[in-house]
Amino acid sequence: MKNNLNFSDFLKGVFSNFDKKGVNSGLVSICIEIPCVNLFDVYEFFIDKYSFSSFWEEDNKMSYIALEKCKYLTLEGPKKFKVAKEFSDENFNNLINLTDESNNSALSKIIYFFSFSENLKKKYCLFDVPGLEAILPKILIIKNKKNCWLRINAHVEGKSSLRTLIEELWSIRDQILNSKNQKSKNIFNYPSINYFLNSLELSNNNLNQLIKKGIKLVEKGSLDKIVLASRVKIEFKNKLNLINILKKLKTNQPNTCRYVWRRNSKDIIFGASPERLFSLRKPDLVLEAIAGTVSSDLNPDSLMESSKDIKEHNYVLEYLIKSLEVLKINNHTKSSLKVTSFGDISHLQTLVYSKINNICPFDLLRVLHPSPAVCGSPKKEAINWINTLESFSRGNYASPIGWVDSEGNSEFRVAIRGARYIDQNLEFTAGSGLVKGSISKKEIEEIQLKFQSLVKQIFLAKTTK
Repeated sequence: MKNNLNFSDFLKGVFSNFDKKGVNSGLVSICIEIPCVNLFDVYEFFIDKYSFSSFWEEDNKMSYIALEKCKYLTLEGPKKFKVAKEFSDENFNNLINLTDESNNSALSKIIYFFSFSENLKKKYCLFDVPGLEAILPKILIIKNKKNCWLRINAHVEGKSSLRTLIEELWSIRDQILNSKNQKSKNIFNYPSINYFLNSLELSNNNLNQLIKKGIKLVEKGSLDKIVLASRVKIEFKNKLNLINILKKLKTNQPNTCRYVWRRNSKDIIFGASPERLFSLRKPDLVLEAIAGTVSSDLNPDSLMESSKDIKEHNYVLEYLIKSLEVLKINNHTKSSLKVTSFGDISHLQTLVYSKINNICPFDLLRVLHPSPAVCGSPKKEAINWINTLESFSRGNYASPIGWVDSEGNSEFRVAIRGARYIDQNLEFTAGSGLVKGSISKKEIEEIQLKFQSLVKQIFLAKTTK
């Protein structure tokens, strides 16, 4: 049926459902199953056609491309998770679904990107990001394994307006199915990777001083752990070959989630996150403790024998379990501690599982973010020291990015191992967790490893087929 859909029959079906709803206007959502497509081909075809877009891809899991904004909200200031919930409730309550979905992956979704913190004491910068961006996409292309769907959301006034929307959906469907035959004709030229390495070298003196201050804090007992980050900014006037970078990340950094938040052609955040904040497929909740780092080129199993890395990891794991208790989730199990490779970087990993009822994704966000994996312990004190010691506002770095669907299922990742293309510059941010026993030289090497794992995908990238 996917390959032989008849426009006339589809139109009649949507009109019939519209009549059954007993409404003449409102915010409607229409979904159609389509033949399985390559999301890279589709994104390459559409990326320059829409100002806003977002990309989300996980291996063998639900992935999507979001294009254009139907409803959106940006927020400066506190209470961002409360406001995000209100936005979700309002739009899902008003959304009139005109097609039935037999697969949960195809459900309507709102996508979110938060800032790390409000950073209210930092001086405002022109390129600061909002505390919250919430978007109900106009167009959503969803893929889960061998199944694909196209969804469109828009406000309609009567059947004439509805027909126009259905025709637009059908036109986009045709473009998607032909996207594999449309290749980019852009020519991309990149500077040598040495261009970045020189900038990294110049930042090392400040980074060394920063890490020593953090280690001093944990050694004297002011904190149990603190994660301090460094930012390297380089001029980059070339057009960003985003699709090629995503392909390289998929190939070279398995077990990650490749993500893009493209506010416009001049402001793009992208990366490959190894860290899942939580996954909620009702009633199944999964949390993930990721901490402890080593190059996969060395002996990754050495992490299992490193008291420093295990200590760093345990702060995260204990925090996740305490967060469940705060939310009155007392039944949980956890996996065995193991080492997981995310390409050229390996981490200690423990999964925490629970069955839940009536838990709101935004309550999970409020309690879980930021975890000791990207902040420290105790949390409040660590945040204060981060804002004091780091010379920049983190913005979206190490913040939650993800989605919530109309049934309350959701998935949020931590926006790390990424970069921001802004105003013809590339900003790279990476951090390291400091606990008692941390050695300054090794922590700096860890941050440099994280920088280079992404930089290699940009400066040395050749198109992979």
